[in-house]
Amino acid sequence: MTLTGLLVFIPIALLAVLWWKGMGSKEIARRAGIRACREAGVQFLDDSVALHKLRVRRGPRGTLALYRLYDFEFTSSGERRHNGYIHMLGHYVQKLEMDPYPE
Repeated sequence: MTLTGLLVFIPIALLAVLWWKGMGSKEIARRAGIRACREAGVQFLDDSVALHKLRVRRGPRGTLALYRLYDFEFTSSGERRHNGYIHMLGHYVQKLEMDPYPE
């Protein structure tokens, strides 16, 4: 493989790895959202989460990790949609928040 070929291949391979890891993180966030909605007695909508932010942050041990903020929607009555937020560092859920909703 030539130097030019390597200079093209390496960034593409890096992007592929980041995308693949991101999909795993998204699935972890989706399952966390479903579990939180089930525990709260509300309905998780659209069976998905959406990436809202992507940043590089330091983890608890000072190492760099990707911080992701995912959004999801849920309903308590079937009439109004409410928002939820899943904060992840690497592949770990750091915090899950749900907007207030009528019971």
